[in-house]
Amino acid sequence: MKNIIVTTPKSEMQNAAKEAKKCIEDGAGYYFRSVSKMPKDIVIGESKIYYIEDGYIRGYGVIIGISNGNGQKCSVGDKTWKGPYFIWMPACTWKWIKPIPMKGFQGFRYFNDKDVKVVGEWKDAKPVIHD
Repeated sequence: MKNIIVTTPKSEMQNAAKEAKKCIEDGAGYYFRSVSKMPKDIVIGESKIYYIEDGYIRGYGVIIGISNGNGQKCSVGDKTWKGPYFIWMPACTWKWIKPIPMKGFQGFRYFNDKDVKVVGEWKDAKPVIHD
């Protein structure tokens, strides 16, 4: 089984916060990420997708499905994301971790999460970075 890691571009950070807020207000919801190639060795319901935001790995969600298609519209923004693959995770599986410094990148990479420390659940506030 493998986990993957992706970067939230600075231009999408506000939309990501709006998505999280909407899911919390609704008491449920899903997040998705578009990728250009199919990750290997993903175990649905067990593998995680970690997110880098603003130079730190901030948290993860559990992957519950991978679909393909030409586009997926975000529920809080006007943007339609192009595929061909979409990785899905329920908002309630989100875990905040002790932030880990990491430079962002495009696409996805595989990630070994042996040193990750969970510090919060999906409805908790985003952990503050202490430099």
